[in-house]
Amino acid sequence: MSTGIILLGHGSRIPEANEHLKLLAAQVRELLGGIRVEPCYMMRTHPDLMEGITILVEAGLQKIIVVPMFFCNGLHVQRDIPEQLEIARKRFPDIELIYGTNLGADRRIAEVIVERIQEVAPGVVYT
Repeated sequence: MSTGIILLGHGSRIPEANEHLKLLAAQVRELLGGIRVEPCYMMRTHPDLMEGITILVEAGLQKIIVVPMFFCNGLHVQRDIPEQLEIARKRFPDIELIYGTNLGADRRIAEVIVERIQEVAPGVVYT
């Protein structure tokens, strides 16, 4: 079964702000050996979630994994995305749609945050 991934971010009216998700999608694609990875957005830009699902379905993919690129388990994660996925399941009943876990509080993310702190304050020792 051919699989595609959607990285679902918030979206911004500022085009440059949406570039990070595109870069992450390319990095994930590389790490997964070239699997189709689409950056999509909840609002303010395109493609949105339904457009992204449609793109992958039209490309012939039968399984789509949606990964919400949100730290917090807020309204988008708890309500908005599940509601949109339910609509998509009705529109594409033969497609397996899998809702992944949001980024949350993950030690690997904390390590990146510490690196960013050390980049701007290199002389400070953190214990």
